Amino acid sequence: LCCLIVKKKFKKRLEKQIQGLKKQIEKHKEKLINEFGRKDTTHDYWKKEIKQFEEQVEEREKMLDKLRD
Repeated sequence: LCCLIVKKKFKKRLEKQIQGLKKQIEKHKEKLINEFGRKDTTHDYWKKEIKQFEEQVEEREKMLDKLRD
């Protein structure tokens, strides 16, 4: 019973993290389109951030799939 509760909370936390990361990806994509950075490297930084967020989403989705099994 205790393990089920912990597993359920962990699953819920992973889902929220995935949702938050996807929201951050969208924000960074909008910045790439709409904003100009102060430095030349800003756009590269945002692209790098998007890539890192996408990798984190993949990792968390794999963890979530393992919990569902």
